[in-house]
Amino acid sequence: MNSPHPLMIWLYRGALVIYPLRLRFEYRDQMLQTLRDAYADRSAGKLRFWLHAYADLIQSSFMERFNMARDQFVQAPLVFHTLALAAILTLLGGAAALTMHNMLRGGANQPQIDMTEWYAGEISAGEDPANVIPPGYVDLERSLQPFVIFYDDQGRPMRGTGYLDQKLPAPPPGVFDFVRNYRIEKVTWQPQPGVRLATVIRRVDLKGKPSGFGFILAGRSLRLVEKQENILWWMALGIWIAVMALVCGGATLLHRTHRVRPTSA
Repeated sequence: MNSPHPLMIWLYRGALVIYPLRLRFEYRDQMLQTLRDAYADRSAGKLRFWLHAYADLIQSSFMERFNMARDQFVQAPLVFHTLALAAILTLLGGAAALTMHNMLRGGANQPQIDMTEWYAGEISAGEDPANVIPPGYVDLERSLQPFVIFYDDQGRPMRGTGYLDQKLPAPPPGVFDFVRNYRIEKVTWQPQPGVRLATVIRRVDLKGKPSGFGFILAGRSLRLVEKQENILWWMALGIWIAVMALVCGGATLLHRTHRVRPTSA
């Protein structure tokens, strides 16, 4: 039997809905006849033939729609220019918002960088950490104040001002392994759900100590910075929507102006 089953023809006819409307009505009968001819001359099995037929339909439909959209852009430069302007403004606005976001996050590491440098310098000069680090109690779950913690060479907290559940917390061992090799690291630390900290940890060279080094960590809560980041992104989204509305409104007004031309007397 060299003719496709009527059900398969009916299904393929229904699949033609993905083709552009104008081309579908103009070439539908021709496409179906081409399908019947190809089925009669096929050298592959039925399943492979139909898989290839539907794949070719999807590909040709996409290409036809793409070519029609391209031709419309060429024929209607206002649409193309509007989309190009919208894309440029989106990229510029996104870059500006991302820059502001990075500035906010980078500023969250202050004054921790200065704190770790000062404490590390004092301890490296021979001062005992117990004398350098002042007494204090910063509740990491509630307070926004900066804190400092000194760890020995094994990463065990020895003295500090930042407490979580009445204890001096310690970051994961991998952080200490990194700082052993690179001397300093800036990391967002989440010791427990709901507690996010911007921390700076620095290796401290100890004079006269068998271990030879320790670690000083300074940090503060990211709660306020993350609120500012949320406000920034919501503002960026609102501004983007307003700018896109102005661009589209201006393009629409310009299009109507070109369509309604005054008639000469």
